[in-house]
Amino acid sequence: MRQCMYRLTIVCCLLLSALLTQAQQPFRLEQLPRVYQQREAQASVNLKNVLTVQRKLIADRKLTFTVANTSVSEQKLEAITGVLPISRAEADKLNLQLRDQRLSPEVLEWVQKFRIASCWTSSKTYDARAHHLVPAIRSQHCGNCWSYSACGALECSYIKVNAISNPTTVNLSERQLVACSGAGTCSGGWPFKVFEWLKASGAKVMNDADAPDNGTDHPCPATPASAHVRLADWGLVDPSAGLYKIASVAKIKEAICTYGSVSVCLMATPLFQNYADGVFDETPSNYANPSINHAVVLVGWDDNKGAWLLRNSWNTNWGMDGYCWIKYNTNNVGFGSIWCIAKKNMLKLATPIRAAVK
Repeated sequence: MRQCMYRLTIVCCLLLSALLTQAQQPFRLEQLPRVYQQREAQASVNLKNVLTVQRKLIADRKLTFTVANTSVSEQKLEAITGVLPISRAEADKLNLQLRDQRLSPEVLEWVQKFRIASCWTSSKTYDARAHHLVPAIRSQHCGNCWSYSACGALECSYIKVNAISNPTTVNLSERQLVACSGAGTCSGGWPFKVFEWLKASGAKVMNDADAPDNGTDHPCPATPASAHVRLADWGLVDPSAGLYKIASVAKIKEAICTYGSVSVCLMATPLFQNYADGVFDETPSNYANPSINHAVVLVGWDDNKGAWLLRNSWNTNWGMDGYCWIKYNTNNVGFGSIWCIAKKNMLKLATPIRAAVK
């Protein structure tokens, strides 16, 4: 009996020693995707120190993602985010306005006709990219993420409604939205105000080639004859949550299947800024009092990962070619979730829309 206990103690000690050794193993560059292995040498001394601290934190907290020298790692966080706070009074007014929203017969017909046939809320996974419903990744140059989020959702809807065979040909002008909508500037703004302006004005959104974003504020450009993309309608993904709260997972899934990819806000942090791959799971969302600073587009989900597929606007050298898996209920993702639907284009285009990673 004593011999058995002795052997069991030895085995337990060996297992514990192995676990401790594994936990204490230093970060290895080979853990990163190849693109980030190559970028590691380009990082400044300060960034390398930051990454070392972040990697230790990730290991200590057993988080499920990696960090690296991304396309935005050396920038100030406020220069690549840009969602501004709004007053509760303004949010409550909009919530009341949209709570009992009814779609027009024309828009309702479009919604029913163009609902994504391959998307069901009961599905374990959905990825709009697999169905060619997402344009190329963009790269913002100032604090106008809100315009990229709104523009991205509109582009995704336009692709779906008009059955665009090559989504990379769709590239609308975020600069026009910044300069003309009154929704914000290069120092910040709100996605919902873009949709308010588009619906109220009936404005046509021009192509990026006609008004490319260079990261500075400009006067509103004249709309060329080639502009044709218009908004049919928009609304809150979860009216019960309102604009100032985080929409539920079920409601966001329902909106993605019904309308297409949705505009959402979240709290971007230095860890998010340096995200390379894995499932981002930094901090549980604060449903009672959420704070946010960044706007993105959700284009799918994976219940096996328990995560949203997020499309960012920080170029392809951030995350997984510009995308991120972010765990449900993490970093207040889903705050101010908005769906939109583009109008059916009744005109035959003389020339295709130019595409480029901006």
